[in-house]
Amino acid sequence: MRAVVVATFALFILLAAACGLTGTKKQYVLGEKLWADGNYAAAVAEFDRVYGHDPHGELGLQALYRAATTQAYFLSQYSDAVRKLGVFAQLTPDKDAAWNAKVQIGEILLTKMALYPEAISQYRSMLAERPSHPDAALYMFRIAQAQFFMLNFNDALQTYSELIKAYPNSPYAERAMYEIGMTYFTRGEQHPNQPHKSKFTNNDSYQDAIDAFERFLKKYPESKWAPQAKFGIASCLEEMDQLDAAYNAYEALKYTYPSPNVITIKLVRIRERKAQRSH
Repeated sequence: MRAVVVATFALFILLAAACGLTGTKKQYVLGEKLWADGNYAAAVAEFDRVYGHDPHGELGLQALYRAATTQAYFLSQYSDAVRKLGVFAQLTPDKDAAWNAKVQIGEILLTKMALYPEAISQYRSMLAERPSHPDAALYMFRIAQAQFFMLNFNDALQTYSELIKAYPNSPYAERAMYEIGMTYFTRGEQHPNQPHKSKFTNNDSYQDAIDAFERFLKKYPESKWAPQAKFGIASCLEEMDQLDAAYNAYEALKYTYPSPNVITIKLVRIRERKAQRSH
């Protein structure tokens, strides 16, 4: 009950303040009220009006940013959000705010819109602008992820390797080293019955994955990704039809892999495959 009273009082203060405002400022206050009420579409409409009336002023740019982030995170209107964030980044005199908008554009392009070439271009532009930024390793990692999602495995492998070389002490170097193994493994899974479509045979890719996972485990034996890397090795052995070795590798993970039921299923399937062969 007390929270309701406090919220009501805060709204009263907001509206009272609005009574002393005119034009653009009043519209902005209305937009914030609508936003607080969860009426996000109407709030965006008010923020857009504020920006339209004051496209180069501080309040107008603030309204543009509020509209963009509301559309991105509450309305799933990603294209409009990216466009507005881009305009905001160009117009705002606040360099940190502009950079933050660029970071959000990259994340939206990659994780929300799956526009991988555009995401790569965005992150490369950011790296060119601030090559020594504290999050540069993250941006390189995002580029490699986008390349992987595009099935450009060789490009992803190269970017992961460049990240490790450029930022060896970054947490993303550890993750990149693990992802190299996963990238080789996924390359082996592509066209499993049509090895002629690639200059790499499936077994070449699986062996490359095993080697990568083993290098990862040697460097980061206590990593949180270690069980997944060991699972990756077992999966490669299974795909290479080395069933006894795969079975032993899976069995060694029975008590450490995060999803023990998956290990049980793998063991059962290998036993079934071996039984079928014996007949």
